[in-house]
Amino acid sequence: MKYDFAIIGSGIIGLTLAFKLKQKFINSNIIIFEKETNSISHGSGRNSGVLHSGIYYEPGSLRAKLCTRGVKELKEYIKSENLWIDECGKLLLPTSEVSFSNLDNLYDRAKKNGVKIDKIKNKDIEHLEPNVNCQFDYGLYVPFTSVADPNEVSNSLIKNLKKMNINIEYNTKILKIDEKKLITNNSMITAEHIFNCAGLFADEIAKNSNLKFRYSFLPFKGKYWKIKNKNFKLKHLIYPIPDLRYPFLGLHSSHNRYGNFYIGPSSTPVFGREQYNGFFGKSFKENINLFFNFGKKIVFNENRLRSLAMKELSLLTKRGFFNEINKMFKNLKPNELELSNQKVGIRSQIFDPNKKNLVNDFVIINQKHATHVLNAISPAWSASFAFAEHLIDEANL
Repeated sequence: MKYDFAIIGSGIIGLTLAFKLKQKFINSNIIIFEKETNSISHGSGRNSGVLHSGIYYEPGSLRAKLCTRGVKELKEYIKSENLWIDECGKLLLPTSEVSFSNLDNLYDRAKKNGVKIDKIKNKDIEHLEPNVNCQFDYGLYVPFTSVADPNEVSNSLIKNLKKMNINIEYNTKILKIDEKKLITNNSMITAEHIFNCAGLFADEIAKNSNLKFRYSFLPFKGKYWKIKNKNFKLKHLIYPIPDLRYPFLGLHSSHNRYGNFYIGPSSTPVFGREQYNGFFGKSFKENINLFFNFGKKIVFNENRLRSLAMKELSLLTKRGFFNEINKMFKNLKPNELELSNQKVGIRSQIFDPNKKNLVNDFVIINQKHATHVLNAISPAWSASFAFAEHLIDEANL
Protein backbone atom coordinates (compact mmCIF):
# COMPACT_ATOMS: atom_id res chain seq x y z
CA MET A 1 0.00 0.00 0.00
CA LYS A 2 1.10 3.56 -0.72
CA TYR A 3 0.34 6.48 1.56
CA ASP A 4 1.15 10.16 1.64
CA PHE A 5 1.86 10.08 5.36
CA ALA A 6 2.46 7.30 7.87
CA ILE A 7 2.48 8.02 11.62
CA ILE A 8 4.03 5.67 14.18
CA GLY A 9 2.23 5.92 17.51
CA SER A 10 -1.36 6.88 18.29
CA GLY A 11 -0.67 8.85 21.45
CA ILE A 12 -1.76 12.48 21.60
CA ILE A 13 1.04 13.67 19.27
CA GLY A 14 0.24 11.04 16.64
CA LEU A 15 -3.48 11.79 16.80
CA THR A 16 -3.20 15.58 16.63
CA LEU A 17 -0.58 15.26 13.87
CA ALA A 18 -2.98 13.19 11.74
CA PHE A 19 -5.72 15.73 12.47
CA LYS A 20 -3.55 18.68 11.39
CA LEU A 21 -2.14 16.89 8.32
CA LYS A 22 -5.64 16.15 7.06
CA GLN A 23 -6.70 19.75 7.62
CA LYS A 24 -3.72 21.03 5.62
CA PHE A 25 -3.64 18.31 2.95
CA ILE A 26 -7.32 17.51 2.48
CA ASN A 27 -6.84 14.83 -0.19
CA SER A 28 -3.93 13.09 1.54
CA ASN A 29 -3.95 9.40 2.40
CA ILE A 30 -2.85 8.93 6.04
CA ILE A 31 -2.32 5.85 8.20
CA ILE A 32 -1.39 5.50 11.89
CA PHE A 33 0.36 2.44 13.33
CA GLU A 34 0.01 1.48 16.99
CA LYS A 35 1.62 -1.55 18.65
CA GLU A 36 -1.03 -1.74 21.41
CA THR A 37 -4.71 -2.69 21.18
CA ASN A 38 -5.72 0.91 21.95
CA SER A 39 -4.34 4.46 21.99
CA ILE A 40 -4.33 5.06 25.76
CA SER A 41 -2.15 2.29 27.21
CA HIS A 42 0.86 4.50 27.86
CA GLY A 43 1.82 8.19 28.16
CA SER A 44 -1.26 9.87 26.71
CA GLY A 45 -3.71 7.67 28.60
CA ARG A 46 -1.73 7.90 31.84
CA ASN A 47 -1.38 11.68 31.65
CA SER A 48 -2.61 13.81 34.56
CA GLY A 49 -4.85 15.74 32.16
CA VAL A 50 -3.45 19.10 33.30
CA LEU A 51 -3.55 21.83 30.66
CA HIS A 52 -0.30 23.60 31.47
CA SER A 53 -0.21 27.33 30.79
CA GLY A 54 3.50 27.53 29.87
CA ILE A 55 4.97 29.26 32.93
CA TYR A 56 7.87 26.85 33.56
CA TYR A 57 9.75 26.87 30.29
CA GLU A 58 12.77 28.87 29.22
CA PRO A 59 11.53 31.80 27.08
CA GLY A 60 12.24 31.11 23.43
CA SER A 61 12.43 27.32 23.93
CA LEU A 62 10.25 24.98 21.92
CA ARG A 63 8.36 24.01 25.06
CA ALA A 64 7.54 27.64 25.83
CA LYS A 65 6.47 28.53 22.29
CA LEU A 66 4.44 25.39 21.59
CA CYS A 67 2.80 25.12 25.00
CA THR A 68 1.52 28.68 25.24
CA ARG A 69 0.04 28.41 21.74
CA GLY A 70 -1.01 24.78 21.75
CA VAL A 71 -2.76 24.69 25.12
CA LYS A 72 -5.17 27.42 23.99
CA GLU A 73 -6.10 25.34 20.95
CA LEU A 74 -6.45 22.21 23.07
CA LYS A 75 -8.81 24.03 25.42
CA GLU A 76 -10.82 25.33 22.43
CA TYR A 77 -11.03 21.80 21.01
CA ILE A 78 -12.23 20.36 24.34
CA LYS A 79 -14.94 22.99 24.62
CA SER A 80 -16.01 22.66 20.97
CA GLU A 81 -16.45 18.90 21.46
CA ASN A 82 -18.32 19.39 24.76
CA LEU A 83 -15.75 17.35 26.66
CA TRP A 84 -15.22 17.57 30.42
CA ILE A 85 -12.95 20.35 31.68
CA ASP A 86 -12.36 21.94 35.08
CA GLU A 87 -10.97 25.47 34.73
CA CYS A 88 -9.75 25.41 38.31
CA GLY A 89 -6.52 27.41 38.08
CA LYS A 90 -3.26 26.63 39.83
CA LEU A 91 -1.64 27.82 43.06
CA LEU A 92 2.15 27.46 43.38
CA LEU A 93 3.71 27.40 46.83
CA PRO A 94 7.34 27.76 47.96
CA THR A 95 8.31 24.71 50.03
CA SER A 96 11.85 25.74 51.08
CA GLU A 97 14.19 28.75 51.05
CA VAL A 98 15.59 27.55 47.71
CA SER A 99 12.07 27.15 46.34
CA PHE A 100 11.14 30.65 47.57
CA SER A 101 14.24 32.09 45.88
CA ASN A 102 12.97 30.68 42.55
CA LEU A 103 9.57 32.37 42.85
CA ASP A 104 10.50 35.65 41.18
CA ASN A 105 12.35 33.79 38.42
CA LEU A 106 9.26 31.70 37.69
CA TYR A 107 7.06 34.81 37.80
CA ASP A 108 9.34 36.52 35.27
CA ARG A 109 9.33 33.46 32.98
CA ALA A 110 5.55 33.41 32.98
CA LYS A 111 5.42 37.11 32.05
CA LYS A 112 7.96 36.65 29.24
CA ASN A 113 5.95 33.69 27.92
CA GLY A 114 2.77 35.78 27.88
CA VAL A 115 0.99 33.87 30.64
CA LYS A 116 -1.24 35.67 33.14
CA ILE A 117 0.19 35.13 36.62
CA ASP A 118 -0.29 36.90 39.98
CA LYS A 119 1.55 36.98 43.27
CA ILE A 120 -0.81 36.07 46.10
CA LYS A 121 -0.35 36.51 49.87
CA ASN A 122 -0.29 33.43 52.09
CA LYS A 123 -3.38 34.55 54.05
CA ASP A 124 -5.31 34.76 50.75
CA ILE A 125 -4.04 31.32 49.72
CA GLU A 126 -5.20 29.78 52.98
CA HIS A 127 -8.56 31.54 52.61
CA LEU A 128 -8.97 29.99 49.14
CA GLU A 129 -7.63 26.59 50.20
CA PRO A 130 -8.05 25.72 53.92
CA ASN A 131 -6.20 22.42 53.37
CA VAL A 132 -3.06 24.12 52.07
CA ASN A 133 -0.02 24.93 54.18
CA CYS A 134 1.69 28.09 52.87
CA GLN A 135 4.92 28.53 54.85
CA PHE A 136 6.15 31.69 53.14
CA ASP A 137 4.79 35.22 52.68
CA TYR A 138 3.30 34.62 49.26
CA GLY A 139 2.91 32.23 46.33
CA LEU A 140 1.77 32.40 42.73
CA TYR A 141 -1.62 32.03 41.07
CA VAL A 142 -2.17 31.00 37.42
CA PRO A 143 -5.89 31.22 36.48
CA PHE A 144 -5.60 29.61 33.00
CA THR A 145 -4.46 26.14 34.17
CA SER A 146 -7.20 23.52 33.84
CA VAL A 147 -7.81 19.78 34.06
CA ALA A 148 -9.40 17.59 31.38
CA ASP A 149 -9.87 13.86 30.81
CA PRO A 150 -6.98 12.70 28.56
CA ASN A 151 -8.73 9.45 27.60
CA GLU A 152 -11.84 11.35 26.57
CA VAL A 153 -9.73 13.75 24.48
CA SER A 154 -7.97 10.84 22.71
CA ASN A 155 -11.24 9.04 22.03
CA SER A 156 -12.75 12.24 20.63
CA LEU A 157 -9.81 12.70 18.26
CA ILE A 158 -10.03 9.05 17.16
CA LYS A 159 -13.72 9.51 16.39
CA ASN A 160 -13.00 12.62 14.32
CA LEU A 161 -10.10 10.94 12.50
CA LYS A 162 -12.43 8.12 11.48
CA LYS A 163 -14.76 10.72 9.96
CA MET A 164 -11.71 11.97 8.02
CA ASN A 165 -11.11 8.41 6.74
CA ILE A 166 -7.89 8.01 8.73
CA ASN A 167 -7.36 4.47 9.94
CA ILE A 168 -5.38 3.32 13.00
CA GLU A 169 -3.75 -0.08 12.60
CA TYR A 170 -3.55 -1.54 16.10
CA ASN A 171 -1.41 -4.55 17.16
CA THR A 172 1.23 -3.40 14.67
CA LYS A 173 4.89 -3.17 15.64
CA ILE A 174 7.35 -1.21 13.56
CA LEU A 175 10.44 -3.20 12.65
CA LYS A 176 12.30 -0.79 10.39
CA ILE A 177 12.14 2.39 8.33
CA ASP A 178 14.07 2.23 5.06
CA GLU A 179 13.75 5.49 3.12
CA LYS A 180 10.04 5.58 2.21
CA LYS A 181 9.44 1.96 3.22
CA LEU A 182 7.94 1.14 6.58
CA ILE A 183 8.20 -2.51 7.60
CA THR A 184 5.89 -3.84 10.31
CA ASN A 185 5.22 -7.23 11.84
CA ASN A 186 2.14 -7.46 9.59
CA SER A 187 3.07 -5.82 6.31
CA MET A 188 5.25 -3.40 4.36
CA ILE A 189 3.95 -0.04 3.16
CA THR A 190 5.44 3.02 1.51
CA ALA A 191 4.80 6.64 2.45
CA GLU A 192 6.04 9.95 1.12
CA HIS A 193 6.84 10.96 4.69
CA ILE A 194 6.96 8.99 7.93
CA PHE A 195 6.56 10.50 11.39
CA ASN A 196 8.00 8.64 14.37
CA CYS A 197 5.85 9.61 17.37
CA ALA A 198 6.40 6.35 19.26
CA GLY A 199 7.02 7.86 22.70
CA LEU A 200 8.89 5.38 24.91
CA PHE A 201 10.20 3.53 21.84
CA ALA A 202 10.89 6.50 19.55
CA ASP A 203 14.66 6.22 20.03
CA GLU A 204 14.65 2.49 19.21
CA ILE A 205 12.70 3.07 16.00
CA ALA A 206 15.05 5.93 15.11
CA LYS A 207 18.07 3.63 15.56
CA ASN A 208 16.42 1.00 13.35
CA SER A 209 16.06 3.73 10.74
CA ASN A 210 19.84 4.33 10.73
CA LEU A 211 19.41 7.72 12.36
CA LYS A 212 22.58 8.81 14.13
CA PHE A 213 22.13 10.77 17.36
CA ARG A 214 24.05 11.25 20.58
CA TYR A 215 21.22 10.96 23.12
CA SER A 216 20.55 8.07 25.48
CA PHE A 217 17.16 7.08 26.90
CA LEU A 218 16.50 7.34 30.67
CA PRO A 219 12.96 6.41 31.77
CA PHE A 220 11.54 7.79 35.02
CA LYS A 221 8.49 6.32 36.71
CA GLY A 222 5.84 8.56 38.24
CA LYS A 223 3.51 7.17 40.91
CA TYR A 224 0.68 8.87 42.77
CA TRP A 225 -0.91 8.41 46.17
CA LYS A 226 -4.70 8.62 46.34
CA ILE A 227 -6.32 10.59 49.16
CA LYS A 228 -8.89 8.28 50.77
CA ASN A 229 -10.42 10.96 53.01
CA LYS A 230 -13.51 12.07 51.06
CA ASN A 231 -13.75 15.22 53.20
CA PHE A 232 -10.37 16.45 51.92
CA LYS A 233 -11.11 18.81 49.03
CA LEU A 234 -9.12 21.23 46.91
CA LYS A 235 -10.61 23.84 44.59
CA HIS A 236 -7.38 24.48 42.68
CA LEU A 237 -4.38 22.50 41.53
CA ILE A 238 -1.62 22.87 44.15
CA TYR A 239 2.00 22.78 42.94
CA PRO A 240 5.35 23.63 44.52
CA ILE A 241 7.70 26.23 43.09
CA PRO A 242 10.05 23.78 41.30
CA ASP A 243 13.78 23.61 40.77
CA LEU A 244 13.94 24.95 37.21
CA ARG A 245 17.19 23.08 36.47
CA TYR A 246 15.20 19.84 36.18
CA PRO A 247 12.31 18.89 33.86
CA PHE A 248 10.31 17.64 36.89
CA LEU A 249 7.68 19.77 38.63
CA GLY A 250 7.73 18.15 42.09
CA LEU A 251 4.92 16.52 44.07
CA HIS A 252 1.60 18.23 43.42
CA SER A 253 -2.13 17.66 43.61
CA SER A 254 -4.16 16.06 40.85
CA HIS A 255 -7.84 15.34 40.47
CA ASN A 256 -10.27 13.89 37.98
CA ARG A 257 -13.87 14.31 36.88
CA TYR A 258 -15.06 11.79 39.49
CA GLY A 259 -13.90 13.88 42.44
CA ASN A 260 -10.87 11.74 43.28
CA PHE A 261 -7.80 13.58 44.58
CA TYR A 262 -4.18 12.42 44.26
CA ILE A 263 -0.72 13.69 45.16
CA GLY A 264 2.37 12.85 43.09
CA PRO A 265 4.16 11.94 40.94
CA SER A 266 7.47 10.50 42.00
CA SER A 267 10.34 10.64 39.47
CA THR A 268 12.06 7.34 40.16
CA PRO A 269 14.66 5.85 37.77
CA VAL A 270 13.32 2.58 36.35
CA PHE A 271 15.00 -0.09 34.24
CA GLY A 272 12.20 -0.90 31.79
CA ARG A 273 10.41 1.26 29.24
CA GLU A 274 6.94 0.05 30.22
CA GLN A 275 7.70 -1.20 33.71
CA TYR A 276 4.73 0.22 35.61
CA ASN A 277 5.19 -2.32 38.42
CA GLY A 278 8.60 -2.89 40.01
CA PHE A 279 11.93 -1.61 38.70
CA PHE A 280 13.02 -4.13 36.06
CA GLY A 281 11.45 -4.76 32.65
CA LYS A 282 10.98 -7.94 30.62
CA SER A 283 14.07 -7.47 28.46
CA PHE A 284 17.25 -8.60 30.24
CA LYS A 285 19.42 -6.66 27.76
CA GLU A 286 17.47 -3.47 28.31
CA ASN A 287 17.58 -3.95 32.10
CA ILE A 288 21.36 -4.21 32.02
CA ASN A 289 21.80 -1.26 29.65
CA LEU A 290 19.55 1.04 31.67
CA PHE A 291 21.00 -0.14 34.99
CA PHE A 292 24.55 0.72 33.94
CA ASN A 293 23.44 3.87 32.15
CA PHE A 294 21.68 5.20 35.25
CA GLY A 295 24.39 3.81 37.55
CA LYS A 296 27.21 5.67 35.84
CA LYS A 297 25.34 8.98 35.94
CA ILE A 298 24.39 8.50 39.60
CA VAL A 299 27.95 7.56 40.64
CA PHE A 300 29.41 10.63 38.92
CA ASN A 301 26.38 12.74 39.93
CA GLU A 302 25.90 13.96 36.35
CA ASN A 303 23.23 16.69 36.27
CA ARG A 304 22.95 16.03 40.04
CA LEU A 305 21.19 12.73 39.28
CA ARG A 306 22.61 11.13 42.43
CA SER A 307 21.01 13.86 44.53
CA LEU A 308 17.75 13.47 42.63
CA ALA A 309 17.80 9.67 42.97
CA MET A 310 18.45 9.83 46.74
CA LYS A 311 15.59 12.27 47.21
CA GLU A 312 13.24 10.15 45.11
CA LEU A 313 14.16 6.98 47.00
CA SER A 314 13.07 8.67 50.23
CA LEU A 315 9.62 9.22 48.66
CA LEU A 316 9.05 5.50 48.04
CA THR A 317 7.91 4.99 51.64
CA LYS A 318 4.65 6.43 52.93
CA ARG A 319 6.46 8.18 55.79
CA GLY A 320 9.00 9.83 53.47
CA PHE A 321 6.25 10.84 51.05
CA PHE A 322 4.06 12.24 53.84
CA ASN A 323 6.92 14.30 55.28
CA GLU A 324 7.46 15.89 51.88
CA ILE A 325 3.82 16.75 51.15
CA ASN A 326 3.41 18.13 54.69
CA LYS A 327 5.28 21.16 53.35
CA MET A 328 2.25 22.02 51.20
CA PHE A 329 -0.80 20.30 52.66
CA LYS A 330 -2.44 20.10 56.08
CA ASN A 331 -5.40 18.25 57.57
CA LEU A 332 -4.05 15.01 56.10
CA LYS A 333 -2.95 11.89 57.98
CA PRO A 334 -0.62 9.14 56.71
CA ASN A 335 -3.37 6.51 56.96
CA GLU A 336 -5.49 8.59 54.57
CA LEU A 337 -3.02 7.98 51.72
CA GLU A 338 -3.20 4.93 49.47
CA LEU A 339 -0.65 4.14 46.75
CA SER A 340 -2.48 4.09 43.41
CA ASN A 341 -1.78 1.11 41.16
CA GLN A 342 -3.70 2.68 38.26
CA LYS A 343 -2.24 6.19 38.26
CA VAL A 344 1.30 5.28 37.19
CA GLY A 345 3.23 6.63 34.21
CA ILE A 346 6.71 6.50 32.69
CA ARG A 347 8.36 9.63 31.39
CA SER A 348 10.05 9.32 27.99
CA GLN A 349 13.21 11.27 28.85
CA ILE A 350 16.55 11.55 27.03
CA PHE A 351 20.02 12.45 28.32
CA ASP A 352 22.65 14.50 26.47
CA PRO A 353 26.13 12.97 27.05
CA ASN A 354 27.87 16.05 25.64
CA LYS A 355 26.22 18.49 28.04
CA LYS A 356 25.82 15.79 30.73
CA ASN A 357 22.25 16.70 31.54
CA LEU A 358 18.65 15.65 31.09
CA VAL A 359 17.38 17.34 27.94
CA ASN A 360 14.92 19.99 29.05
CA ASP A 361 13.20 20.66 25.73
CA PHE A 362 11.49 18.84 22.88
CA VAL A 363 13.89 17.16 20.44
CA ILE A 364 12.91 16.58 16.81
CA ILE A 365 15.33 15.20 14.19
CA ASN A 366 14.67 14.95 10.45
CA GLN A 367 15.80 12.40 7.90
CA LYS A 368 15.10 12.72 4.18
CA HIS A 369 11.72 10.98 4.35
CA ALA A 370 11.14 10.76 8.10
CA THR A 371 10.76 12.96 11.17
CA HIS A 372 11.60 11.58 14.62
CA VAL A 373 10.21 12.94 17.90
CA LEU A 374 12.81 11.91 20.48
CA ASN A 375 11.89 13.92 23.58
CA ALA A 376 8.16 14.56 23.85
CA ILE A 377 8.32 15.37 27.55
CA SER A 378 5.78 17.47 29.44
CA PRO A 379 3.99 19.64 28.34
CA ALA A 380 3.64 17.63 25.10
CA TRP A 381 0.01 16.78 25.92
CA SER A 382 -0.88 20.44 26.54
CA ALA A 383 1.11 21.59 23.50
CA SER A 384 -0.07 18.79 21.20
CA PHE A 385 -1.95 20.80 18.56
CA ALA A 386 0.88 23.32 18.14
CA PHE A 387 3.41 20.48 18.39
CA ALA A 388 1.70 18.80 15.43
CA GLU A 389 1.87 21.98 13.36
CA HIS A 390 5.55 22.35 14.24
CA LEU A 391 6.25 18.78 13.06
CA ILE A 392 4.62 19.55 9.72
CA ASP A 393 6.73 22.68 9.37
CA GLU A 394 9.92 20.80 10.36
CA ALA A 395 9.25 18.13 7.74
CA ASN A 396 9.17 20.81 4.98
CA LEU A 397 6.10 19.25 3.40
